[in-house]
Amino acid sequence: MTTNARPMRIDLWTMALQTVNVLVLVWLLAHFLFRPVAAVIAARREAADKLLADAEAQRTQAEHAVADAVHEREGLEAEGQRILADARAAAAAEHATLLQHATDAAARLQAEAQQAMARDRQTTREALEREATDLALTIAARLLQGVPSRELNRAFVETLAEALATHPARTLLATADLELRSAMPLDETAQADTRAILARVLGAPPLITFHTDPTLLAGVELAGASVQIRNSWRADLDRIAHSLHKTTTDVIPQPVA
Repeated sequence: MTTNARPMRIDLWTMALQTVNVLVLVWLLAHFLFRPVAAVIAARREAADKLLADAEAQRTQAEHAVADAVHEREGLEAEGQRILADARAAAAAEHATLLQHATDAAARLQAEAQQAMARDRQTTREALEREATDLALTIAARLLQGVPSRELNRAFVETLAEALATHPARTLLATADLELRSAMPLDETAQADTRAILARVLGAPPLITFHTDPTLLAGVELAGASVQIRNSWRADLDRIAHSLHKTTTDVIPQPVA
């Protein structure tokens, strides 16, 4: 079987027309389709870029807001810690103040109690001293009832003369007006004996005025030229009371200031 093949012929005019049609179609598409589409795409791209920029700005603003919130929260926490610390410090200071006031009050009460106890002891001691003195006076008075007054007075004058012999103001008393007090009255004989005893010590008869002082209980006291020599039971009792008072004062604890 044989086939008759016809050779292909290219029509240049047809090809040229088709080429022109293609160019016109491309121009039409480029002018009426591609440009509007490109403009729409560009507009949409611009809108998208704007949306992206707005979103980025909002994100940045949100981040700033979050940072501000965190900073504010940290500031509030710090302020809260400071307020709490101040409150604790104020409470501690108030506690210390109250404790100090309580301590001071307790110290004052203790001091007042000690002072009251000291006053009570002082009052009791003074009462005991008065009772002891009264008892000593009573005993002394009873002891003196059976003792001859002349011999007793002479013994006290002799003892006073011994003290006068070593007294630093003895030379002043030799020329001074003297006063001699005795617990019992001295008669003229006793007064003459007293002058003679004192003259041996002073080197000359002294100028003596005699007085009676029953509060001396027993004994004599000589005074003159701002000097006083005591040789009596009253002086002995005073010295004993002073010694007891000093000893008691040293033993009794003093109140706390």
